[in-house]
Amino acid sequence: MADPAFLNQRIVLLGARGMIGSALGKLLHGATLSGFSHQDLDITDYAALEKIFLRTKPQLVLNAAAFTRVDDCEKFREAAFVVNAQAPAHLAALCKKYNAELVHFSTDYIFDGFGGRPYSEEHPANPINYYGATKWEGDKRIISSGCSYLVVRTSWIFGKNGDNYVKKILKRAMAGARLSAPVDQVGAPTYAEDVAAAVVRLLALRATGTFHFANSGECSRHEQAIAILKLYGLNNSVEAVKNDGLPVLAKRPPFSILDFTRYTEFTGHMPRSWQQSTAEYIEYLKQNEQELRS
Repeated sequence: MADPAFLNQRIVLLGARGMIGSALGKLLHGATLSGFSHQDLDITDYAALEKIFLRTKPQLVLNAAAFTRVDDCEKFREAAFVVNAQAPAHLAALCKKYNAELVHFSTDYIFDGFGGRPYSEEHPANPINYYGATKWEGDKRIISSGCSYLVVRTSWIFGKNGDNYVKKILKRAMAGARLSAPVDQVGAPTYAEDVAAAVVRLLALRATGTFHFANSGECSRHEQAIAILKLYGLNNSVEAVKNDGLPVLAKRPPFSILDFTRYTEFTGHMPRSWQQSTAEYIEYLKQNEQELRS
């Protein structure tokens, strides 16, 4: 049975202004919540983190902070490592020391994308870019830390308060730029609002361990781009290209669908389709066009 008692806990939320963080903050508005953005707190500073623990005495720590710019991770490897691997290890150590539970977000990019079928939580990781490598290292350090943890892996995130593929396509289309998207990069676009709601369900059911969550269905980036434009009422053409021809630094997994069977069996909830969540998000963007101008 779901137990909303976790809402009575003292909660620290890191990455509070990002896509998942802002969605979580909205859902947890009735809780004793201390939120920190990267402007408020350097999560790579162990001493600064411990001061937060001593001041707020958290029972639950939600880490929605990450270095997610995949190509920049190839250029700024040290920064990516300390944010995505070292900081989660610090948080896990502090959670163990001060008896708090850690919720951490991971990614489909820990997998190489060559498996041809959805990835379960037990599937061996084999990242093909540095972003995925640092996120996998963060996962491992949390899992081996001895703290109570919940790791939620998700994919192709879009949402409010952050840059994402949906905004990128719309901004380029509105600027009259030439659009192209790969047909051989397949995943599940996932709304940050749905990820936040899934985490709340898992916490209410006292879940621990690792869970995969994404919106249901799958598409290529090319199919996603076409759907985005159609939903917004635009008719720009999108050239179909191959991954290998993209001018990017980091390789992308060709097929990174997550198997969320464990989540659905544990919660009894079936994630809605990526088309439904995308339609809802685009309605939000139509009413908040300043997000497309930022």
